[in-house]
Amino acid sequence: MTTQIQIVAHEEIDEGLLNQVRTWANEVLERAGPLSSAPSLSITIWKTVEKLQAFYRREKEALGVVTGEEMDFLATHDAWRGYPRIHICQERLRGTPSTIVQGVIHHEISHALHHGTPEFYTFRFSNRLQDAGRPHGLDLPLLQQCIYLLSVAIKDRDVVRWLAEVGLGFSQLALIEHLISDTEEERRIWEVVRGSSALKKIALATFLKTLFPIEAMISVGIEEAQGLRNQWKEAYGWLSEREWEGLSQFAQCTMNDEGETFQERLEQAAIRVINQF
Repeated sequence: MTTQIQIVAHEEIDEGLLNQVRTWANEVLERAGPLSSAPSLSITIWKTVEKLQAFYRREKEALGVVTGEEMDFLATHDAWRGYPRIHICQERLRGTPSTIVQGVIHHEISHALHHGTPEFYTFRFSNRLQDAGRPHGLDLPLLQQCIYLLSVAIKDRDVVRWLAEVGLGFSQLALIEHLISDTEEERRIWEVVRGSSALKKIALATFLKTLFPIEAMISVGIEEAQGLRNQWKEAYGWLSEREWEGLSQFAQCTMNDEGETFQERLEQAAIRVINQF
């Protein structure tokens, strides 16, 4: 079965962007094979950040969704309504090089193929997990935040690895290099939270969003990824050597969590973050 793409633009959107989105989406779908059994994929292009934010506020209120701030991303994906959806903001992408936008579209389409069901957006908080977090200051709201950020990193790891395996790793190399080109905001946050056990763990979970995909590409033999790993370490040079080694070790251990369900992998990674950092 071929996946049907429905592209929705609520306002007048640049025709060039619409054509690029469709072209780059098809570059992924034509490599999907059995993954393309999803009958439909919704891609909505919003003109402004304000319109997209208003949409997300309505959706979260209607569905009881608790996540982080979506505007930190160049595009977003979800399956809150039971089918894969991608949201792109024309204003958010303005001034972004086309090679980076291509990487974003490849990335989000891969998410839709791999994470197109509610399972990947509904997180469980077992007694075991809550008991592990409580002594470290991770009450339920903070634990929810940590789990959400870890879920982003793990899902990104999965999609980037698959894209590399099907020959589209080049776009992810460009995208990740772009994402780590400016870590000044992360550095400022780190200086504020590093003294708090709970907030430090949440910050480290944020940093894994780019480190996990790099390690995934290294694992499948993408030679350029090793250089990108060095760039990541340089970009986050304000981390101590011990903190860097801890993140690297954590990433390697989590990469070996194969054969488990997403929820099991996520809980295992969360407990590892709690106990290791």
